[in-house]
Amino acid sequence: MRQIAWVALAAGFLWTPVALAQDAKAGEGVVKSSGCLKCHSVSAEKDGPSYKSVAAKYKGQADAQAKLEKFIASHNGGTKPKDKAKDATAYILSR
Repeated sequence: MRQIAWVALAAGFLWTPVALAQDAKAGEGVVKSSGCLKCHSVSAEKDGPSYKSVAAKYKGQADAQAKLEKFIASHNGGTKPKDKAKDATAYILSR
């Protein structure tokens, strides 16, 4: 029984990066199609902060995904990718 628990735990850890990578890839499309790049850039400050600076701000915070996802879903700028906020958040945090 103990071995099964360890295998399940290891499988969960191995699956997480794959899932995040898929969300980040989808998030890149969301960011581009939603007009986010009018005010934001991956590395340069524009009217809005760069994605690298946002990722640095949230680095190490256990609730970073939830906080940023909530912000993106209610953000006033551009079109609102509410149903795609999870993907956009994964992309931004991966920078």
